[in-house]
Amino acid sequence: MKISQGFTLIEMAIVMIIMGFLIGGLLMPLSMQMNQQKIKDTQKTLETVKEALIGYAILNGNFPCPNLPPISNGKGTDHPCVLNKEGEIPWIILGVGRYDSWGNPIRYRLDDAYRTINFPVSLDTSSGLKIRDINDNPLTNETVGVNSNVIAVIYSCGKNGRPEEENDKHGYSGGANCSLSFSTTTKDIFTQDSFVENQFDDILTWLPKNILINQLVLAGKWPPP
Repeated sequence: MKISQGFTLIEMAIVMIIMGFLIGGLLMPLSMQMNQQKIKDTQKTLETVKEALIGYAILNGNFPCPNLPPISNGKGTDHPCVLNKEGEIPWIILGVGRYDSWGNPIRYRLDDAYRTINFPVSLDTSSGLKIRDINDNPLTNETVGVNSNVIAVIYSCGKNGRPEEENDKHGYSGGANCSLSFSTTTKDIFTQDSFVENQFDDILTWLPKNILINQLVLAGKWPPP
């Protein structure tokens, strides 16, 4: 009796299919791990931006403007502050990185009430900025007659590079794209929630007034004399 040598085409095809499943099963978790690491790194970047904003405010008595066109120096100081407009973080003047882990510019919205105030005299000012989750549940104070105390919103457009939910309704020039320099309309509601594949991947944080006051106390600049 003859014993066939080697594999038939059918056997080779079966082996390739099995190897494909095995490799796919290994690559998918690796891709997910890489994405999770980018999310963590971006969250750290946003916190660094928040700390830089606090430091700037303590030193200067106000907050820097967002970068709006024309952006010539990355400092948010080459134009007058445009009321309640969203743009990029003024990365140079803050001494922070400009981009998130996916290479998209980090967005920045400063409430106009905190644009030119001098600390610590005017910290009774309230903001109109509001943060909600994807189900429209408030994450900040929205009590009737009481404004939110959100001074500034900082966010990344995440993996897909596009703003989503309420973050997508800020009238971006040329369409929803986080690489654009500014928004054309004014909107006060932003969305933050957990990562959901193909549904929501923006990463957002905000600076509450109480955090700023705590840092002013530590710096010996609060309460006022």
